[in-house]
Amino acid sequence: MHCLSQQDQSLSDAYITLTYSRKVLQQDLMNVEKSLFKLKEPYIQLIHSSLSAISKELFEIKKQMHQRNIKVTFGTNDGTFTEVHLFCRGYSQTIRYLNANLKMKVQNSLEKYFTKSSNSNCS
Repeated sequence: MHCLSQQDQSLSDAYITLTYSRKVLQQDLMNVEKSLFKLKEPYIQLIHSSLSAISKELFEIKKQMHQRNIKVTFGTNDGTFTEVHLFCRGYSQTIRYLNANLKMKVQNSLEKYFTKSSNSNCS
């Protein structure tokens, strides 16, 4: 797609990764709350703090995407690939992401947020 600059591409990639990161954390939070852990609260706090940070960052990314007239929608997932549709200033493009790559991106993203959260709580 010719309309996406490097910064536009970075914004859309961050939006995709953070959207999936938030979805994974929300599912994990439900699982932790139902779990038989003896000490659930530290895990719940870590997930809540990470969710909060991700939501704040997603808000800023969405604002920048709106200013740049970029829209991302999620398409089908066949178990191996996930389709993402990008719309930018009158152009559209469908990108197929390998689910293993998306999973790795989300995992790296969550590790950063968990590290940020645990470092801020160690004062």
